[in-house]
Formats: sequence, C-alpha cells, structure tokens
Amino acid sequence: MAQIIITPRPFHQKGQRYISELEAHGHTVVVNNTGRRLSREKLHQELVCADAVITGNDPLDAELLGKATRLKVIAKYGVGLDNIDTAWCAAHHIAVRSALGANSQSVAEYTVLLILAALRRFYELTSFAKANDDARLIGCEAEGKTLGLIGVGAIGRRVAQIASALGMKVLGTDPALAPGTTDYGVLVVSQEELLSSSDIVSLHLPLTASTSMMVNQEFLSNMKTGAILVNTARGGIVDSEALFNALVSGRLAFAAEDVEPKERPAHLVQLKQYLITPHAASFTTEADEKTMASCVSNVLDYLE
Repeated sequence: MAQIIITPRPFHQKGQRYISELEAHGHTVVVNNTGRRLSREKLHQELVCADAVITGNDPLDAELLGKATRLKVIAKYGVGLDNIDTAWCAAHHIAVRSALGANSQSVAEYTVLLILAALRRFYELTSFAKANDDARLIGCEAEGKTLGLIGVGAIGRRVAQIASALGMKVLGTDPALAPGTTDYGVLVVSQEELLSSSDIVSLHLPLTASTSMMVNQEFLSNMKTGAILVNTARGGIVDSEALFNALVSGRLAFAAEDVEPKERPAHLVQLKQYLITPHAASFTTEADEKTMASCVSNVLDYLE
C-alpha cells in the first residue's frame, strides 16, 4: 500500500473522515499537524518516502521532486498548478491532478464581493468609520455597469451569472472561445474591445509563462480611464509597479486583489485606492469540504 503525505492544514483541522477514508484503503497517511505550512526541510523529509502527496501552495520544484523517487501522483488542494513543476512531473511520469470546480462558487462570490466593495467604496468607508469620521463618500451601483472577464472558465462563468443578476453587462475573452459568440451569458469579444469597454476588469486565468505579468503598463493603459481592476487569480499575472502607477496617476480608480501579501510592495498596499486580502477567496467551509473530497478521490482513483 502507499504512503500519502497531506500538507494542507484543513485536513488536520476538519478532514479526519477523509484521512480515515484513505486509511480504510490500507494506505499510510502522514498529515501536517503543525498549524502552519511545512518548511522546505520538513517537506523534503516527508517527500522522500511518499508515493502520493496532497499539496496546497508548497513549492514543489524539480530539486524537491527529484528526491521523491517513489512519488506517483500529486493532488493539488486547489486549481492553480503554478507551484508545481508540471513539466518535470510529466517527464518523470508523475501524475498531477487539480481539484477542478471545487472552489468555483466560493471564489466567484468573493470576486463579486470585491467588485461591490470597489464600486461602493466600502474599504474607504470602513476606514473612515473606524476613525469616527462620517464622511459622505459617493459610490456607484453595479446595475448598468460593464464587467469584463479575462478568462471564462468555471469561476468566470459563475461570476458572470451573479453579475448578470445584478443587472451588469458581461463581456469576456478566452482562448477557448471565439469572439462574437455568447457563452453562459457572456458576450465573447477581443481583449482590446473588452479593455476599452469595461468599467470593471476581473482576472480569471492561471499563472503560466504566457500570462506572467500580462497585466502590464500597456494592458492598463488600454483600460477605460477610471475603471476598476479585480484580481482573484494570481499575483504574478499583474505587474505591481505598473498597477501602482496606474492608480497614482488616476488611470484606474481602484484595484482589489486577493493574492499573497508578500507579492506586493508596501507603497502599493498603502494606497487608499488599493485593497488586498491574503489569497482567501476559497476560504469557506463548503470549498474546504469539496476540495478535500476531490483530492482524496484523485489520489485513490490514480493509486487503485
């Protein structure tokens, strides 16, 4: 039977039934019970004897993977695979599986939360209220606004459904969809048309070599003046300095990102027209349950 390493913290906190399911199939399960991410050294120690690993955002690069000579399958606790050297895995016949769709609803709801917070200046209002300042800040309604989705996958489509219910017009661009078509209520257009027409641009695409720093000075300069940028995808898709300059110059009215705080410089984070949360869009009880179930299913399906 296999030895399975589980690093995501939710398994130890509330996933005992999923651990028991793996053990019931005769597998040995080692769970991260530290309450924090495993250090690189500890991760290395565990991977040496692993046949399978369920991982979160642990950096599984070629150096670490090269030590895991028994490893057969990696199940990602999430969707994005940018922390895993998938090319190395393919070359060494290690299967990589993601929890597709497990957190789509949670991330979609969170995206809409950020859109509404930006439109209604919620971030500024709460800051003023905590300072006992009842300043009257005027925001905007979502109804009638145009939302542009860069990426129309499972999350983007759900965002589109919620946005449509709020009375928004939804445009989208996706390499898998032909311009001029309508998909899940999204009118597919070119990226150029989307940027010039959208009041809010929301990112829903993976971090890859082709999307790294895609949101750069040129991208931002093609957006409508006074538009809003929302990023619940990955920090590496956006050029921090280009975003800072666009906000300071007034090119953009506001930006809201759900990314790792360490990915953003202090001078950007401190801007009043910038909101950041710590990559928490998928942090719901429901998403945890669905993602744990998906990971366990992915591991068992491959091993058995």
